This record gives sequence, C-alpha cells and structure tokens, in this order.
Amino acid sequence: MEKYSKWRDSGTGIQPFLQPVPARTQQSALASVLGSTKHYLVGPVVAAVRLAALAATAVADAAAAAIGSLLIVPSVKRGYSRLTRSLLARLALFVVGFYSIDTKTVGLQKGRRGGPKARSTVKSGDIIVANHVSYVDVLWLVAKYNPVFVEIDNASAYARRISMWDALRAPARQTPALLKASEARPLGAITAEARVRSLGPVVVFPENATSNGRALLRLLPVFDQTENLDEKAQIHIVALKYPAQSFSPAYSVGNQFVHLFWLCSQVYSSLTVRILEQDECPRISDAAGHCDDDAEPVNVDEAVRDRLLQLSRLRMTKLSAMDKRDFLKFYYQHAKGYRPTI
Repeated sequence: MEKYSKWRDSGTGIQPFLQPVPARTQQSALASVLGSTKHYLVGPVVAAVRLAALAATAVADAAAAAIGSLLIVPSVKRGYSRLTRSLLARLALFVVGFYSIDTKTVGLQKGRRGGPKARSTVKSGDIIVANHVSYVDVLWLVAKYNPVFVEIDNASAYARRISMWDALRAPARQTPALLKASEARPLGAITAEARVRSLGPVVVFPENATSNGRALLRLLPVFDQTENLDEKAQIHIVALKYPAQSFSPAYSVGNQFVHLFWLCSQVYSSLTVRILEQDECPRISDAAGHCDDDAEPVNVDEAVRDRLLQLSRLRMTKLSAMDKRDFLKFYYQHAKGYRPTI
C-alpha cells in the first residue's frame, strides 16, 4: 500500500509490518463458491469450537499453576511446571490447527565431516535467541522449553521478565520505547537467577517486535553491554517460519482476537522450526573480556545476527522495533475499526 511506503525497507524493498495477504489465483465458479462456503460458513463454526477448547486449556493451565504454587522443592516444582505447561501448550497448538510441526536441528557449515554430533542440551539460564513472527512462537517455545520470557529496553538493551501470558499478548501491544528504570535489569542477572532457581532457559527476541515473517527487523545489540554477558549461559539459535497459502499465522498488526479467530477457522496451519546445532552457536566465553588473552575476541551480536540470517534464510532490514512503533501509531490512526491494545 502506498500510504505505508514510508515503512518499506530501502535496501530490500520489503514491507515487514503489514499482514501477509495470500496471492490471488484464478478459480472456477464452483471452486470459488466452495471456498466461500468453507471460509464464511464452516470456518466460523470450527473457530467457535476451537476457541472454546482454548478457553478450557487456559483454565486448566491456571489450575495447574495454582497446584504448582503449593510445591516446595524447587526441582520438583520446576519439573511439574515444565510437564504441565509443555503439555498444555502443545495441546493449544494442536487445537489451533498445528497438528504436526516440522522441527529440525541443522548445521550451517558446508563440507564438514560427518560423524556423531554432540546432543544440544538446553539448561536453565541458557539463552534462546529467536526471530519473532507471531504469538504462536510463544506457544511453541513453551511446549519445547517452558522458558522465561523477557522484554528488552530499546536504549540500554537491559530487560525485564514477563509472564507467558504477557508474552502472548505482547505482539498486540506497542513495544515500549523504554522500560522503567526500576524494572530493567542486565540480561546476565536474569540468566544467572534462572540458573540458580531452575526457572528454565531465557528467551530473547532481539527484534523486540513481531514482523510479518518476510524479513528480519534490525536486531538490538543485546550482548553489547558487559552486564548482559553471562559466561555460564549457552546461546541457542532458533528460526521460525509459517508457510501459508491462505490465512497466515504470522501476526504483526491488527486485532489479535480477530486474527486468532480466523486462524482457528482454517483446517490446519503450518510451522517450520530450525534449531542451530550447538557447536555452531556463538559463545559468550569468546567475547571481549571473556576470551583468552591470545584469542581474537568475537562480537557476539554480529555472530548471532549472521547465524540467524543464515538459519532463517531471510533478509535483514534496517527497520527496527522503534520504526514499528511509528508504523502502528500511523496504522491505527488510519485503519477503521482497529484500536491498539494498551
């Protein structure tokens, strides 16, 4: 759309904020009628059933959390929380239509000799870096890792912990330009706390906002500050994509509940996940101030960016989360029927 051309990346020509729209194809009259029937008659009925099932899943999660709060032993509490949250998150994905998720651990280095590969183990206090396309990302991450989620300050790159529910709703809200000084903490302190208290790995979305999945937003320099570096934390890199021929699960703008309704109305949805092999992920121990004196220090932010670009096979734009704030302000001022969620 011409009125949103200001937010078209000059280097790639990609507009990363508008919702993806399926390509129009030539259809016969019969196919068009069948498609309209499925979309406007069958779809809403399916969506209503699924939304009721999602509500029941949310109630079950609240009940499980209440029971878990009564547990005293940290290791037992963590194991119980991971089991219940992971099962319920996977159930929610199934209810929405993600029956099978294509998940693979892959390497990027070509010509490497074959042989047994070290199994990637994600521990409490580790850092999972992922691109951010939809609230569905959060469900998959909970089903896989039951992690700690954080929100990043756009200036200092410090962070604050948020709940799973806040992480699910975050894509519908404007990313705060700055966090309250009393809430922002170094990422290193958060990962250390997660490790000591067995809270799970810490998920970082360095884009700090959702894109429409066509490209990556400019990443925040999360590992630039020394206080954000926790040498005991391993970095894991994950790329998520949503192949779609009709309605896309990608969510970057608009009413989140309306998006969820139409997502639930289609028969199935697709998600592909690529996890980078652990021995190819950047290491904080190689950063300046942490590596050996005779070793060449690694810029961890640049290494993470390069690996995520290769793993996702997406292009990097110059647009940032702050640009998306401006876009959302303009969008909601001009889009009838939509208002931002505060």
